[in-house]
Amino acid sequence: MASLEKRRYTPAWLILALGTLLSVVAAITVAKWEKEAHRAEFKNQADKLATALQQSIDTNLGMLRATESFYVASEKVDRREFATFVQNFLTRYPGILAFSWSRRVSAAERQSYEQQIRAEGFPNFEIIERGAQGQMVRAQERPEYFPVTYIKARQSQAGALGYDLNSEDSRRIPLEKARDTGKMAATERIKIFTTKQLGFLTFQPIYRRDTDLNTLESSQKNFQGVTTAVFQISDIVKAALVGLQLDHIDFYLLDNSAPAQERFLSFYQSSKKRVIADINHEFSDKTNTGSFCYHNFCTRNLIVADRQWTIFLIPQAEYIGIQSFWRAGVTLFSGLLLTAIVTAYLLSSLHHTSEVEKLVFERTVQAKQLRETLQSLEQNMEMLDLANDSIIIRDLENRINYWNQGAERLYGWKRSECIGQYTHVLLQTIFPQSREEVFREFLAQGYWEGELIHTKRDGTQITVESRWTLQRDDRGNAIAMLEINNDITQRKEAEAAIHQLAAREREKAKQLKQTLKELQKTQTQLIQTEKMSSLGQLVAGVAHEINNPVNFIYGNLAHTDDYIQEILELLHLYQRYYPNPVSEIQDYYENSEIDFLIEDLPKILSSMKIGAERIRQIVLTLRNFSRFDEAEMKAVDIHEGIDNTLLILQNRLKAKPNHPEIEVIKEYGNLPKIECYAGQLNQVFMNIITNAIDAIDTYNEQRSTQEIESNPSIIKISTAVIGEETPENPQRVLIKIADNGPGMTSEAKKRLFDPFFTTKPVGKGTGLGLSISYQIVVEKHGGMLNCESELGQGTEFFMEIPMNQQKKNYHDK
Repeated sequence: MASLEKRRYTPAWLILALGTLLSVVAAITVAKWEKEAHRAEFKNQADKLATALQQSIDTNLGMLRATESFYVASEKVDRREFATFVQNFLTRYPGILAFSWSRRVSAAERQSYEQQIRAEGFPNFEIIERGAQGQMVRAQERPEYFPVTYIKARQSQAGALGYDLNSEDSRRIPLEKARDTGKMAATERIKIFTTKQLGFLTFQPIYRRDTDLNTLESSQKNFQGVTTAVFQISDIVKAALVGLQLDHIDFYLLDNSAPAQERFLSFYQSSKKRVIADINHEFSDKTNTGSFCYHNFCTRNLIVADRQWTIFLIPQAEYIGIQSFWRAGVTLFSGLLLTAIVTAYLLSSLHHTSEVEKLVFERTVQAKQLRETLQSLEQNMEMLDLANDSIIIRDLENRINYWNQGAERLYGWKRSECIGQYTHVLLQTIFPQSREEVFREFLAQGYWEGELIHTKRDGTQITVESRWTLQRDDRGNAIAMLEINNDITQRKEAEAAIHQLAAREREKAKQLKQTLKELQKTQTQLIQTEKMSSLGQLVAGVAHEINNPVNFIYGNLAHTDDYIQEILELLHLYQRYYPNPVSEIQDYYENSEIDFLIEDLPKILSSMKIGAERIRQIVLTLRNFSRFDEAEMKAVDIHEGIDNTLLILQNRLKAKPNHPEIEVIKEYGNLPKIECYAGQLNQVFMNIITNAIDAIDTYNEQRSTQEIESNPSIIKISTAVIGEETPENPQRVLIKIADNGPGMTSEAKKRLFDPFFTTKPVGKGTGLGLSISYQIVVEKHGGMLNCESELGQGTEFFMEIPMNQQKKNYHDK
C-alpha cells in the first residue's frame, strides 16, 4: 500500500523536481540575458562614441577639402585671400590649429621664388629644413621643394614659413601619395611644439585647372602643391565627447597604419574626465578586461583620410561589476512557486498538471525569445534615431520601411507619412546621371556615394551627400537598402559664391595689370634713384668735411716751410759765429744728429705738400662724380665724368696678387660740352664699366697665366660727334665702352635691360643697374642704349645722347 502510494505520487514528485530544475534553468537564462543586456548597453555606448569621433574627424577634414574648391574656383589665390578664407574654419573648429599652402617649387625656380616672397614683406625669407640639432637651416639642394608659402594659425607660426615638406620622410611620403592618388593623405602622429600635444597633418592635393588627371603621369605633371591642415587630436576627441556619458569606460585612440611603437594617439581617463595626448604615454596590448572584450567586442575602426585608426575601449571594474540579477531571482521564485502550485494541482489531477507543465515550458521559451528580439530591435532603432544624419531603410522596390528622426527634421515628413512610400517619388530625386546607371552601379558594388537633389515637404530643393549600402541576410541575399543623407546645400552655395568672387577678382586683375606694370617700372627707378641720392649726399658730405682740414693743412705748409728755413738759417749763423758751444749744447748736438735733421726736414715738408695736394685732387674728383650740387641739367664735359669714374675704379683696374691689370684705352674725340644730368650720366658710366670689370675678372679666373699674358684684359672707351645738325635730327654724341671679356649668350642679351635680371651669382648683383641705365639714357636724355655681344668675342655698349636736350625730338615722336 505504501509502495502504491509512493508510485501514485511519483509523477507529482517528478514534476516537482522538473519544475525546480526548470525554475533554476530559467533563472540562469534570465541572468545570462541580463548580462547580455549589460553588454548591449556597452556596445551601444561604444557605437555612439565611434560615430561621434568619425563625425568629428570628417567635419574637420571637410574644412580642408573645401580649400580644394577654393583653389579650383580661383585662377590665383594670394596671401590675404587665403587667410580670409580659412579664418572662419579656425574660429569654428578648435581641433584645427593651422592652415597652410605649400607651392611646388623646382630647383631652377628656387631663387626667383625666394625673391618673390621677400618682396611680399618677408625680407629674411628662404626655403628651410630641420637640421641635425633640430634648428631650422637653409634647405639642401634637391630637385624640387614644397615650402610653406602661406600660413594662418591660432598662434604665431612665423618659424614654419618656408619649411620644406619634402625634407622629411614623415611628410614627403603622404604628400607624394596625395599627389599620385588625387585624394587627401594624412601623416603619422607628430608632436605640436606650441602645445606639446599630439597631432597630425593632412594634405589636400591641388592641380592645375581644367587638366586631365586620368593617369599617374598627368597627375604628377599638373600637380601644383598642397593645402595642409594641422589638427590637435585631443581637441577632436573632446569635441566628440560632448553629450556622451562614458562613466567608468576608458579608451585608447590608436593609429593602425603606424608602427607598433608609434600607434598611440590619445587616452581618455573616465575617472578624471580628461584626454591625455602626451607622446610619452604608451599603449599596452596586455590590458586586462577579462572575458568582457573577446572577439574585438571592445574595438571600433575609424577612417582618417587614407589611414585607419582604432578605438580600444576599456571597461573598468566598476562598470563590469554593475550587474543586477533581481529578474533572475524573481524568475526563480516565480518558477518555484508555479512548480509548487502545479505539484499541488497534480495531486488532484495528474493529467491536468502534465498539460499545464507543458504549456508553461513552451511559453517560457517563447517569452525568452521575444524578449531578446525586442531588446535587439529597441537598441538598433534607438541608435538610428539618435543619429543627426537622415537615415532611410527601403526594400528592393524602393519603398520606405524605416524613416528616422533625422529624416523627419531634414525633409519635414513624419515617419507615419513616409512608411510604404516610394523614396524617389516622395522626394522628387534628381540624380547626377541616369537613375538606371546609378542603381546598376549600386547593385553591382553593394555601395554608392554621390550628390542628389531632393525636394522637401515645403517645396524647397536641397543638395544632399548620399551614401547607400546594400543590406544582406546571413546567406548573402540582398534584403534592403540603407541610405544616409547629409544636407550640403550651404556648402554648395558657398562654393558657388566662391566661383562668382573668383570671376570678379579675375576681372579686377585684368584692369590692374597695366597699372601694375607701370608701378613696377617706377618702383625699380625709385629704388636706384634713392640709393644714388643717398650715395651722392654721403660723397658730397665726406668731400666737404675732408676738404676743410686739408685746405687748412695745405695752406699752412708754405708758412711752416718759411719758418723752418728761418730757424735753419739762424742755426747756421750760430754755428758760424759760435763754433765752440758749451759742453751741454755740444753733447745734445751730437746725440740729436742735427745734420741729418737739417737735410731731411725739407724733404718731409715736400712730401706732406704733395700728399695734401693729392687729397685735394681726390676730393675734387668725388665732388665732380657725385654732382650732388648739380641736380639740374647743365652743359658738362663728358670726358671729365668718364675720367672721374675711372679714377674711382682705379683700385679694381690696377694689378694685384692673383689679379692681372686691366688696361684702359681711351680714344676721345673732340667733344663740346653736352647738356645732361651729369650725376645720372656718371651713374651710367659706373654701371657699364663695373659690369665690364666683373665680366673680365670672372673670365680671368677661368684662364691660365699664359692665356692672360697672350691676350691681356682691355677696356676700350671712345667718343665722337655723329650726325648733322637739322631741326628733325640734332647732332648726337656717341660713346662706346667695349671689353674683351667672355661675352654673353643671345638669351641673356635679349633680357639685358629687364628689371631684376642678372647673370651674376646670388648676392653679387641686383639686376637693376642696366635697367636704370637704360631709363636714364633713353627716357631722361632722349638717347639710345644698345649692346653687341657674342660668346668668346667680348661685349660693346653703344650710347647716343643729343648734344642739345631742347632738340631731342627724334626719340620723343
